[in-house]
Amino acid sequence: MQETYNKQTDKTGDMIFEIELKGNIETVWNLIATTKGFEQWFPEISVGEPGVNGLILFDFGDGQYEESTITAYEPPTLLQYDWDKNTVRFELTDQGDTTILTFTESIVNLTTHTPRDIAGWHMCLQRIQGILESREVSFTEDEFLALFDKYQALLFEK
Repeated sequence: MQETYNKQTDKTGDMIFEIELKGNIETVWNLIATTKGFEQWFPEISVGEPGVNGLILFDFGDGQYEESTITAYEPPTLLQYDWDKNTVRFELTDQGDTTILTFTESIVNLTTHTPRDIAGWHMCLQRIQGILESREVSFTEDEFLALFDKYQALLFEK
C-alpha cells in the first residue's frame, strides 16, 4: 500500500492511500459501497440511501447514528461522502482481475482526532485486502497505537 500526505496548510491536506486489490471492480465496489460489503470490514457503517445526496450511516452502538451525505456516486468507480467535517473518497480503477483502490481523506480541519481516523482507515483498507485474499486481518491495540503515532507525526510535522 502506498501512502502520501499532501499538506496544504497547517490545518488542511489530503491523505491518500493507493492499494492494488485482488478482485474485479464490481467485487470491490460491492465491498466499499453496499451495506453487505461494509458489514465485512466496517460493521458500524451502512448505506441509508445510495446515490448523490444519499446517506451513509455510522452506528455509535447506542441507538444513535451519524449521517454522512454522499457527495459523489458513480458505480462502480467512485464513492465520496462527508466524514465529520472532512471528506472521504474511494476511486476504483479496473485492471481486469485486480482493481486499484485510491482512498483519499480530504482534511479541512486537522484536529487531534484526525490521526486516529487515518490509522483506522489504514486498518480498514488492509481488512478489505484481506477479505479479497481470503485471509483474516486483525490488529492489536499496540499495532493501532503505532499507526496512530505514525500518522500523528506525519500530519503534525512542521
